[in-house]
Amino acid sequence: MESPPYKTAPASLKGRRRQTGGPISEFMAAEHAFLDELLAQASRGSIPAYRQFRERLLRHISIEEKLLLPMAQRRRSGEPLPMAARLRLDHGALAALMLLPPAPGTFKAVGAVLAAHNPLEEDPGGVYEQCDALAGGESGELLRRAAEMPAVPVSAWVENDARVVEAVRRALVRGGYSAALID
Repeated sequence: MESPPYKTAPASLKGRRRQTGGPISEFMAAEHAFLDELLAQASRGSIPAYRQFRERLLRHISIEEKLLLPMAQRRRSGEPLPMAARLRLDHGALAALMLLPPAPGTFKAVGAVLAAHNPLEEDPGGVYEQCDALAGGESGELLRRAAEMPAVPVSAWVENDARVVEAVRRALVRGGYSAALID
């Protein structure tokens, strides 16, 4: 079994507004920190970092969508977490943005979505803390499955296709963001 990328939050989490959480919170916040580092490198021109960011972001979303949110809903007798619908809109916007090439507008839009999205998960009382509380003794198994989650197939980004740009704009608007973010 491959171990998680971090067992505890890395130094790059310092200064983030969050309480020390349980194992799910720590694992997922460490994932966020790693994604933040990759996005920063990509925005400075690193194409390999952008490729890795895209792969890791989609895998991270998959962990939330296939493991955490279903577990929480199951533990809540079929009732989804109150923030589940909001997270799914953000996940849709982020997945759509991964169709775009590494460009200033892409980085601006991804950064804006993540700035609104990550606190919903990481802040005290957020989704990760709720998942920790709901998982109980199941958290070890969830983390094992998260660490083993396979990569999500990632298509090549699309250059200069007005239909793709329009689809990304619609996904942003559905999520409550400005379509102008990618301009």
